[in-house]
Amino acid sequence: MQVNFEIVIFPRHDMPWEEFVRTTPPRSIALDGVVKGGPRFDPATLHQNFDHHDGVVREATMCTAMQVFYAIKGGLMRSFGGDTCYIYINDTDQDTSLAVWILLNYKLFEGTQSIPHINRLLELDNRWDVTGGAFPMNLNDALLRQHSWVFQPYTDLRKSGGLASATEVELRNNLEAVLARLTQYLMGQGGEVEMDTRHEILFDHPRFKIVNEIGGNDARYHLYANGMDAFISLVATRPDGRFIYSVGRRSCYIPFPVTRLFQVFNAAEGQNRWGGSDLIGGCARGDGSKLEWGQLRDLTLAEL
Repeated sequence: MQVNFEIVIFPRHDMPWEEFVRTTPPRSIALDGVVKGGPRFDPATLHQNFDHHDGVVREATMCTAMQVFYAIKGGLMRSFGGDTCYIYINDTDQDTSLAVWILLNYKLFEGTQSIPHINRLLELDNRWDVTGGAFPMNLNDALLRQHSWVFQPYTDLRKSGGLASATEVELRNNLEAVLARLTQYLMGQGGEVEMDTRHEILFDHPRFKIVNEIGGNDARYHLYANGMDAFISLVATRPDGRFIYSVGRRSCYIPFPVTRLFQVFNAAEGQNRWGGSDLIGGCARGDGSKLEWGQLRDLTLAEL
């Protein structure tokens, strides 16, 4: 019995579990941050949240796409029956897009079926998404260039600064572009692009770096592979002059006060704009930050 899917996009919006169950139909699946509180399933209403950001031990929790993969192996779609299933997302990043694609193609992964090159792509996504890009990889591996090609539509949107204000239509177009590339990759028709590791070190300290991520996530992968342990990253400057930042550390073994910095930055903003796990987070995608990187530097140094 084939499950039909409807994708619902709420740009940069999130909600608590109780609101999700109350306001969405049965057979609704939330992906990667649109519902706060970590993975959760209601067998009565068939509401499911796949997430590894809020209320979890980040390093011990699989990425969203891997959670979806395991759930399909465990009979998720059989439990949902043949009716329409609703997929809720608030972003089109690598983990979200891959999770959506796996759901749409769930019949390829049920039971003992295996697609080795998809498995490798999924495991790479899991390693990088769980660790916020910190898992060390050989950047000369062809798989990494294939990964860059598959998700290029998203990384281009992110690097442009347009992601922070993208409409539902723009995000849907972006998602469809990534889904199409994933299908090409499935069919052995995917391409490769060189990783864009361009970056500018704005401030270098023995404990952390402040980085302008010119090349997007690829720059972060490169810096982690070359010894960076913690960072504040300028992801993009919005057209309205506000900034998008990420903050992170390699692991819980690195003494860099990520969650404390969220509190400090929020106090400086005068609003609750920053948040995430104790491993990685950043400012709110929709609002951005008014703080310049020099201000973040001074606030951080005061906490070390």
